[in-house]
Formats: sequence, structure tokens, C-alpha cells
Amino acid sequence: MEEPLTSVPPADVDILSTPAAGQAAIRGAVLRIIGYAVGVGLSVIAAALLIRHLGPGDFGRYTAVISLVTIFAALAEAGMTNIGVREYSVLPRERRGPFVAELTGLRLLATAAGVVIAVVFAVAAGYDGEMVAGSAIVGLGMLLLAFQATWMVPLQSQLRLGWVTVLELVRQAVTLAAIALLVFVTASLVPFFWVAPVAALAALVVTVPLVRRLVPLLPSFRGKDRARLLALTVPYAAANAVGAVYIYLAVVVLSLTSTEQQTGYFGASFRVFIVLSAIPGLLVASAFPILARAAHDDESRFAYALQRLSELLFVLGLGTALCTAVGAELAINIVAGSEFKPSVDVLQIQSLALLASFLLAVWGFALLSLSLYRAILVANAAALVISMTLTLALAPSYGAKGAAVATVFGEATLAVGYVTVLFRRRPDLRLSLEIVPRAVAALVPAAAVLLVPGLSQEVRLVAVAGIYALAAWLLGAIPDEIGLALRPRRGE
Repeated sequence: MEEPLTSVPPADVDILSTPAAGQAAIRGAVLRIIGYAVGVGLSVIAAALLIRHLGPGDFGRYTAVISLVTIFAALAEAGMTNIGVREYSVLPRERRGPFVAELTGLRLLATAAGVVIAVVFAVAAGYDGEMVAGSAIVGLGMLLLAFQATWMVPLQSQLRLGWVTVLELVRQAVTLAAIALLVFVTASLVPFFWVAPVAALAALVVTVPLVRRLVPLLPSFRGKDRARLLALTVPYAAANAVGAVYIYLAVVVLSLTSTEQQTGYFGASFRVFIVLSAIPGLLVASAFPILARAAHDDESRFAYALQRLSELLFVLGLGTALCTAVGAELAINIVAGSEFKPSVDVLQIQSLALLASFLLAVWGFALLSLSLYRAILVANAAALVISMTLTLALAPSYGAKGAAVATVFGEATLAVGYVTVLFRRRPDLRLSLEIVPRAVAALVPAAAVLLVPGLSQEVRLVAVAGIYALAAWLLGAIPDEIGLALRPRRGE
């Protein structure tokens, strides 16, 4: 019987060269989304325990340390995971092991440098002894996580996405268990910083038996491929950095140009938006190895994958935008409480950005597959300028709603920029718009639910989502491959 967590051929078979790749990616994407939902639930429980135990003061110190180290570690990561997945997907089998060893070495050096800078910054900023120690402890966790994340590259490239999901959940489950234990024993602040390295170590231990036959477990520091890796990483790192700044820029500018209350209203909506906008990245990342391989040696397959992914993400993005607008009040009540009622209108505005968020995930990974780093950088920079300009113009008068409008235009600018550059650089590519009117038509019966009086928020949201999904399927807006991939196989 096939191993349920992999759903792919044995490790000695190159899954990306077989017809099974597409179905494996679809099944894996479903697992990733389920795992993501479970992970969000675990994180919410962990945060609730932590906040209630530490209180506002110590939780503020804890958050400051975690944020500081995470920022520098993220800058050090510089998109190396995505670069690693792409290169592992296209390199000959005999070169993959040395490549991962070199990537591990480079990533460890970069992460170590980031951690040192974070600790030095903590000292220079006047953080107290507990916070400085916490920066070093959390930094150790980031080093272990860099090891583990790089070792997962072969699993992602071979579409063993069930195991990728399990490993992510192991880390989050250990995090919750460790926090719960520390709360039970009424621990002080510093022990909570040790949760990060303990959780990373747990994930690392589980990863080893899965990859020990695929890649060297020790990093390489010989520098043989260092120049090539840097040439691949630096341009993409610049694009990533601009993208990271862009998405959070509205929050920062709003905090400087409007009131704390308006920033709080936007912050509640923004938390929901960030959770939802991460979904398309998970979906497309599941198919990224297929895109990367096809971009390297099969143009017709690349065009086909791009078409199908664009269709699927359009349908999902449209549905997510609708459900977010309909369920905005419910979401804000769950995340922030009834006192944040003004955030409902803000989230309904931001829901318009989600369609662009879903589409730009497809086109961004397509650009990465084609190594068009400069195009990604230019598009991200344009989105940053639009978002910053509109936030500066609208936030003083319209507060959180103005910043939400800026988010919508920023995401739209990014999506248009990606697809424009993609087709300019690859004029042979074409996208059929056949499913667009079908997906839009599916909105009509779903939106009709809003005319039914007396429905609770929960029932209304479920009804809208269910009717949209059913209508999209009946109208032929959902690609056939989805049904084929999710159909039970023999022996299951």
C-alpha cells in the first residue's frame, strides 16, 4: 500500500518527471492548507496562554525579543529556501547532495551573522539582561531552524508535502506543549525563550531519518559553489526585502500619520488579512518544483501549469474575497472582540485585495522559476511606492479605511506588475480567460444568500462558501485536475 503521507513514487523515482507530479502537488497542497489551519489554531492557543501568564509588561518584552531576532533571521534567510527548492528541482541527481550541503553552510553563516547582529542591537538598544539573554537563546533556535528548513528542501522538491506538513506541526505542537508546561510551573520570562530552540530541535530530530539518504547532514564551508549561490540569492533577497517592507508599510505609515485607535482598528483587520493572504503562497509553493522543472526543460508543460494554477487561484481568490467580506464581522469578533467593530469595514475593504493576493502568488513563483529576479524587485518596488503614497494621502483623513484602500491598490499593482513583466519577457505565454465569467457567475447565487433574513453570521458564511463552491463546480470553473487528484485511489 502507498505511504499516505507522501502519495508519490519511491524516493529513487524522480516524481517531477512523471505524470503523477500534478496530482501529488494538489494532494500535498490540500494537506498544507489543513496543516496551516491546525497550526494557526495551535498558535492562537499558545498566544492566549502566554499573554495571560506573562501579562502586558513581560509579554511586551517577550514580543520585542522575538520580533528583533525574527527580523534579522528573515533577512539572513534571503529567500534561500525557495532558491534551494528551485535548484534541487532542476539539478542532476549527483549534484543535489553537494548543493544542499553548500546551501546549509551558507545559510548557517548568514543566520549566525543575523543572530549576532540581533544580540548586539539588543545590547546597544539598552535591553535589560533578560532580554539580551533571550535574544541569544531565540537566536540558537533560529540556527537549528535554519538547519531543519534546509534539510526539508528535498522533501519539498520531491513533493513529499505530507511530511513537510507533519514537520511544521511537530514544531508548533512542541511549542504549545512547552508553553503550557512553563505556564503550569509558573515560570518567569527567560525560560519561555527556550521554547524556540526546543521546538526547532524536535523538528530537526524528526527530519533526520526522512532525509539522511537524500542529502549530506553536515554543512559544507568549502566555498566551491559559494559564488554561484550568492549570485542566485542576492538579487532575490533584495526583492524579498522590498516585498517584506511593502506588506507591513501601511501599518507603520498609519501609526505615524493617524491615531493609535485607528492603527489598532487596522491592526485587527491586518491580522486576518495576513493569515488569509498566506494561503495562496502555500498552494503555489506546493507546485513550485513542477514549475521550476518545466521552466528549465519543458516550455509547453510550464505554460500548461501556469494556466491551470492561474485558473485555480482565480476561483479560490474570488471565493475567499467574497467569504471574507461576508464573514468580516465574525472574524473580527473572534480575533479582537466586539470593541473593534470599526475594523469590520476595514476588513471588508481589504477583502478586495485577496483576489490579487491569490493571483500574484502564481505569477510571482512563475517569475522565480524563470530566474527573473529583477522583474520581481521592480514590481515589489512599484507596489511599495503605491502603497506608501496612498497611505500617506489617505490615512490622515480616513484612518484605517484609508490604509486598507492603500493595501488594495498595492496588491493590485503587484499582481499587474508580475503578469505584465511575465508576458513581456515570455511573449510565447498566453492565459485563457475562459473560466473568468464562469467564476464570476458563481458569485450570483452565493451572494443571494445575503438577501435571506434571520441567518446567523456563522450560517450565512457557511452557506455563501458552500453555494459558491457548488456553483463554481457546476459551471465548470474548477479545473478537472482537482477532482481527479482528490478522488480516492485504489487501496485507500
